[in-house]
Amino acid sequence: MPLRGKGQKHTQFLTGVTSVAIGFGEIDSDAIDTNLSDGVNQSHSQFASSKAVKDYIDAVNNIEGQTDTTISSVGDNHNLQYDSASSKWINKTYIDFSKISAPADPSTEEGRLYVKEINAANNALAVKIQKAGNIVEVELTSPGCVCECGSTDGAKDPLYDFSRGKMVVELYCGHSYEMDIPNLRRIQ
Repeated sequence: MPLRGKGQKHTQFLTGVTSVAIGFGEIDSDAIDTNLSDGVNQSHSQFASSKAVKDYIDAVNNIEGQTDTTISSVGDNHNLQYDSASSKWINKTYIDFSKISAPADPSTEEGRLYVKEINAANNALAVKIQKAGNIVEVELTSPGCVCECGSTDGAKDPLYDFSRGKMVVELYCGHSYEMDIPNLRRIQ
């Protein structure tokens, strides 16, 4: 509001305000936005009431209230992940990994878990961690192997059948092999 004084220094306004302090009752109610949940007034022609500001902040002061999230059925141990298809953050009960050949080395006190692309038909879950002072890649899934059919797709974890003294290896190509475990001794 422009101040138009009468004389040299006058505290009264020509617009009808009778004191320097403006009271709530002296402001037209149309000039006060009391409900910011309908969206903030874009014309900048209204004041926001303190209650409207508090209600608005309370409503968006959590993940569900943000405009760049699509959160549904939140539960224990959910993870927050970015979904580039919707350009929003979403919650999931599992973690999705994009396959990569290998990430950059982490610092010595960190580890990086990722899906390693072995070839066009095979991936492995791998982690880069510090071992013996060096950052190394450790594959956590399916031991590598080459089958007599030429497949290099790997194998499931071996099964140790101690009652028969055999180790059974099943390959992802569909073949499986049994190996004797000679001189098997139990240690306690």
